Amino acid sequence: MKKITIISVCLAAILLSGCKGASDKPRFEGIADIGKVSTPGVMEYDAANDVYTVSAAGVNLWFATDAASIVWMKVKGDFEISGDIDFVGEGVNPHRKLGFMIREDLTDNCAYADIAVHGDGLTSLQYRKARGEDSFETGSEQGKAPTTIYLARRGNAITARSGKGTLPDYDEAAVDLNLPEECYVGLFLCSHEEDVVETGHFRNVTFKQ
Repeated sequence: MKKITIISVCLAAILLSGCKGASDKPRFEGIADIGKVSTPGVMEYDAANDVYTVSAAGVNLWFATDAASIVWMKVKGDFEISGDIDFVGEGVNPHRKLGFMIREDLTDNCAYADIAVHGDGLTSLQYRKARGEDSFETGSEQGKAPTTIYLARRGNAITARSGKGTLPDYDEAAVDLNLPEECYVGLFLCSHEEDVVETGHFRNVTFKQ
């Protein structure tokens, strides 16, 4: 069974932020380790400044098997999620990545799509169309990492945008995925090194359906 760790103190604040009257805030349910990770992922939420701090290991989110951590919630149907992101420190591997993700489930080889921002600034929409298949990417751009990212689902269409503080900053990247109506959506981080833990911030995260 997949190990799922719920950070109880932080979770209370997050659930309160998602109560009636604050429908633009996410209602995360926990943090899960996807695949084999050397150190369980950890999430902290600073309610005063609206900042999620995620620390995680994981050798990669690519090919046919994933290893990372995701702060998740179950979502039915269409949605959009956006926010400001950054890594803490220079990091070990330039291919470390963080961003927003939608997954079929919490297994390590399921269908998924994400907007991934790498440590070297590469930003792209990455996806796996079916369980056990390889991953691909589209809409890649090199250069300075964006400060703001966006992921949305409309039926089978998954779209991503990035910006340097505002959206949109460049044309949307998009892919069609045949995903279940209910999926796992959330914040992810992968250190790209099996025994290294990296940390990232997600600020001003908004969620709409």
